[in-house]
Amino acid sequence: MSALYAMRYAGQADVGAGVLFIGKGVIVGADIGNLRYKGTYVESGGRIKGTAAMSAPPQGGRLVTGVAMSAGSTIQVTVDWPSDFANGQAQQIMVAGRPVQVTFEKIGDVP
Repeated sequence: MSALYAMRYAGQADVGAGVLFIGKGVIVGADIGNLRYKGTYVESGGRIKGTAAMSAPPQGGRLVTGVAMSAGSTIQVTVDWPSDFANGQAQQIMVAGRPVQVTFEKIGDVP
């Protein structure tokens, strides 16, 4: 499962896209708003469960949920997806307690 994935997401206030590496227990990536993702996950019982810190760029930004992030701030993101999360169906991610729908497309394996 160690691979690079394109992600497209929709929240209550906006849409966006980015890339994530998901593999070897690690989640790391960035999105079009220059938000950075860094976290960990475990795979068990056909599910991927994890958390990641989502860090705002130096100029701050606004999340797709409509919530503003101040410069350099970090919030927690939680995931609970099926192991085949890149199946074309929207997966839910919780961002600051608000749901965001994310779809993934596998770009390629990373050894």
